[in-house]
Amino acid sequence: MKKISIAALLAFGTIANAQDATPVVTPGGTKVQIYGRLELNSSYEDGLTSGLWSTNALSNANEDAQGRTTLSIARTRIGLNLDGPSKDGEPGLKGKFEADFAGASGYNNHNGSSGFRVRQSWGSVNFKDLGMTLLFGMTDDLITPIDPPAINPGSLNGAGNIGNRRPQIRVTQALGPAEIAVAATQDRLRADDNVASSSPAVQGRLGIKVPAAWAGEKANVALGVSGLFAKDEAANADDEKRVKRGPSTNLIGADLSLPLIEILTLTGEWFIGQNLTRYGDGSLGLNHTSSSNPKKVQEDGISSMGWWAALSAKLPANLSAGTGLGMENIDGDVEKETKIPGSREGNMFIFANIGYNFTSAAKITFEYLNLATDYAKKADGTKVDSGSLNRFELNFRYDFK
Repeated sequence: MKKISIAALLAFGTIANAQDATPVVTPGGTKVQIYGRLELNSSYEDGLTSGLWSTNALSNANEDAQGRTTLSIARTRIGLNLDGPSKDGEPGLKGKFEADFAGASGYNNHNGSSGFRVRQSWGSVNFKDLGMTLLFGMTDDLITPIDPPAINPGSLNGAGNIGNRRPQIRVTQALGPAEIAVAATQDRLRADDNVASSSPAVQGRLGIKVPAAWAGEKANVALGVSGLFAKDEAANADDEKRVKRGPSTNLIGADLSLPLIEILTLTGEWFIGQNLTRYGDGSLGLNHTSSSNPKKVQEDGISSMGWWAALSAKLPANLSAGTGLGMENIDGDVEKETKIPGSREGNMFIFANIGYNFTSAAKITFEYLNLATDYAKKADGTKVDSGSLNRFELNFRYDFK
């Protein structure tokens, strides 16, 4: 019996599904569609940051720092969309696996070799008659699910754009134009030891989507409110039995996508919460459990509020554009020991970009971004200078799907 190669199977899938735009194979009756993107991020910064993703500007970043150029393919991505198998009358099955090379954010991650990571790995069961979907695996957080139209890999993390990806079990129920979703998620709250949380985090979101006829047939206004709660382990490392509980992680957020006219859309998010380091660099990436923090910070946590807003436009001649800003601020006071002395206390991003599609699959985008970071006073009252930098980025992207 002759062996059948993977290449032959892919070729057969392409022929068998010639009416489709992309190749599909059907191992075990499951339709598997390959998708992904080839991407190069090239950027120049005139100041210092803490890593490749530029989520914080170091103090006095512009004054004596040498500018730097980075070129990286770390965001190159490949994935599989899965569909079925299921018979008539059975619940629908779907799944996704997606990976990229952006797991390491250091400047040495130019070729992605040190940063391979799984972004998505989930399966779902859709009970159509009930309007309910059960999802299990790793996917995006429920909280504040929109990303700004920025090409910067940080995507305004640490400046209003909250959320990440994590393993979870999620139930979603459709109720007409509304959708209610609840998820139990993995949440490791302590960053300074190997102790995981004693229970999963709980996330929830209520979303409403209604047609926006003034902006085209397929345009919709989408509005959502979301929340998060998770326990913490002991705030002090010397509490070996973890008897004493530290402050919880919690968040209340809102998100909006509003088509203004057919070519122009307003998007934005807002949140308020505490101890959000593991949620898209919330709390400005600060760890409340550090033994060098004031006792009140260790016991009560780090509270913050953030937001972002942006406009994105589809222009003639295959052009597109986006602009927006975002910020996050830490709540508290150094004198009252409710804020970490000398640490980050505020971030602000401003960005604008313009893109050109060579074809429907190939695009080049140029973006200007300014990042400014404010710092709290030191414990003795000494002022710490703010930091800022300008980032100029050129992005080449080829999507296949």
